[in-house]
Amino acid sequence: MENIDNIDDKINQDDKDSLIEDLYNELSQEFLTNIEILAKLIQLTEKYYDGSHSRFVAEKSVMIAEQLGIRDESITEIRIAGLLHDIGKIGFSDALLFKTSQEMNPNEYQIYTMHPEIANNILSANQHYREIRRIIYQHHERLDGSGFPQHLTEEKIHRGAKIIGVVDVYNNFIYKRKSIASRMNNPIQATSTSSILETTKSKFNSVMNYLYKKRGILFDTKVVDTLIEIETMERKQLGERTVLRLPVNRLTPGMVIADDYFNSLGILIAARGDTLTEDTIRALIRFAENDELPMKILVIA
Repeated sequence: MENIDNIDDKINQDDKDSLIEDLYNELSQEFLTNIEILAKLIQLTEKYYDGSHSRFVAEKSVMIAEQLGIRDESITEIRIAGLLHDIGKIGFSDALLFKTSQEMNPNEYQIYTMHPEIANNILSANQHYREIRRIIYQHHERLDGSGFPQHLTEEKIHRGAKIIGVVDVYNNFIYKRKSIASRMNNPIQATSTSSILETTKSKFNSVMNYLYKKRGILFDTKVVDTLIEIETMERKQLGERTVLRLPVNRLTPGMVIADDYFNSLGILIAARGDTLTEDTIRALIRFAENDELPMKILVIA
């Protein structure tokens, strides 16, 4: 039979364990809240994209990582790094944001290549970001050493950075635009997904050919092959679905938003390509009730 002292010790230890768990959960929630805030700020740099570039990179990178057998904590790090990979571009001028790297003059390109370093500095104060910082810092590195900022090669590049680097190139090639006005609440007119696929077919084929040719030279072969497999299958499945304009209160989880929608301040609140969940549907209903979103939106069902 346990004596009183042992029982007290056990109770005290249970209290300590509970306190530690509560503190851990509180810190974890604070960390995730900070991620959300930073992700919202990054969206301010994405006005020249169809949809949210950072969300696309995060979600697609996770899909690739899972297919490559990466698990658990590393998946979370890749997801967060995908969301925050362009945080170093906050404050960049529109002249930089709408151009591709090939279109920049030497001075612009020099500034552009600083964004991984800027991101590293922004995130350096929080130890939670250590591995995430490393992925972000290296996402423009290339296997042959031609990338930046450190000209790393092969296995010196973090596997998460290799994944994000490929998805970043893919999304930039297909979904980056030259004009803000052309994407601001200007719904696509389509009755099926075939017209959506047709508008990106040429770019899709071009970027896939480029990535395939550069696999093993600039980009990790397994990452490129996995992206090609995922995107080819998704486009095939998309061709079998229908675009509908539905009231927000009739949306259901699993539907995909078919256009970009902005609030009165020009901030993206619903991005093309996002898959609806119960939480996002509730948020969209609130936006519509506050006249920040049309009562009917385009979705792929």
